[in-house]
Amino acid sequence: MNGVYQIARLTFIEMIRNRILYGSLAFVVLLLLAATALAAVTMGRTELMIQDIGLGMISLLANLTAIVFVIQSLQQDRENRNLYVLLTRLNGRSAYVLGKFFGVAAVLAALVALMYLALATIIAIFGGIYWASSVQAALATIIEAWMVTGIALVFAQTSSLFLSVLLTLSVDVAGRFTSVIHDLGQHAGHGAAKALSVVMYYALPNLEAVNLRADAGYIPSYSVGHLAHVLAYGVAETAFLVALACWIFNRRNLT
Repeated sequence: MNGVYQIARLTFIEMIRNRILYGSLAFVVLLLLAATALAAVTMGRTELMIQDIGLGMISLLANLTAIVFVIQSLQQDRENRNLYVLLTRLNGRSAYVLGKFFGVAAVLAALVALMYLALATIIAIFGGIYWASSVQAALATIIEAWMVTGIALVFAQTSSLFLSVLLTLSVDVAGRFTSVIHDLGQHAGHGAAKALSVVMYYALPNLEAVNLRADAGYIPSYSVGHLAHVLAYGVAETAFLVALACWIFNRRNLT
């Protein structure tokens, strides 16, 4: 576990020094200001509109940050030969992947918290919302970002940076439409299409299953059972993706 901690610490430090992180923070602040200006001149409850736009932007920025940093970090470690030095000091290859995940996961949790704090400050200026459900949606966004980190770890091990990003983004997008894919397949006339839709439905990580942004701020809070289901699925799917990344990394030829 000491090896995992050391890799996580190095990854955490590397990520908070990365310009991508501060670029994301600056970008989301600008977007929140733009969303505030837009919501202020439209009909309806301004605070709820700002929250809807803000939570969506936080999710997008957190996921993109996870994808770019994970893939960039693994590719650079291999190109700079740092990977081989690190592996000689670890008890196993899995410690490297686990350390990368925990380091990125910690930064993403802090990033989402900071962005949500900025969003909540702006919302409070315009009015009140149901804060419990809004905070729950922000916490679910952290779990969603962790799932995306697991996806990125799986595909970051391909030989090409472009291919890694393309595959990760493809699974990310598809994972938000698993129910749509399943329903379209079931209405298809061809049996193979139905079978393929079922396989894709169960094989792809269902990112919409941990999305609580639809009713956030509009209802007092989500039920304990629903939150438990979101937490259980998110943690289980993330653990599976990280385990799959470890399995692939353990069997790679690094020479």
